Amino acid sequence: MLKLIALILTATEVQAAGGAAHGGHISELMLPAWNFIPLVIVMIVLLRKPISAAFTKNAEDVEALYNVAEQKDKEAQIKLDMFEKKMNSLKAESEKIMKETKEQVENFEKQNAEETVAMIEKLNTDADQKVNYEKNQAIKAINSSLVDEVIAKAKSKINENKEYKDKVTSNLVSEI
Repeated sequence: MLKLIALILTATEVQAAGGAAHGGHISELMLPAWNFIPLVIVMIVLLRKPISAAFTKNAEDVEALYNVAEQKDKEAQIKLDMFEKKMNSLKAESEKIMKETKEQVENFEKQNAEETVAMIEKLNTDADQKVNYEKNQAIKAINSSLVDEVIAKAKSKINENKEYKDKVTSNLVSEI
């Protein structure tokens, strides 16, 4: 506080020194200084506590704001770290899923190729069996019709020729 008073007095002296061109002297400022000094003292006494309290309150508010900001910064840093971990784990998880998917696709393609080959082999086997069955049926049908035709021709030959008829009859009778 004394420094403030000294500063004011110094400022007035400097002003007074500047006014030397007017022919003034420092002693002319003594009366205004004697009026100003009690005013400053009264202001210091009366306003000291409220100003000090205001500055203290402002300092406490700034400190509280700083602490809140520091706490928010820590929370934000924790969240940032958490999100970075999540992002890293998501990247790793997506790579793992892509790898598993690729393996599943490869396995599916391999299995599908194997099943296709097996199905083709089975269809070929079934087709061969069907062809053989139909071939055998056709051969049986041809043989049956050929036998029937041979029997019919033999009957007609036997019926046409009396000598054959007698031979057949004697052969049949002898077998019975």
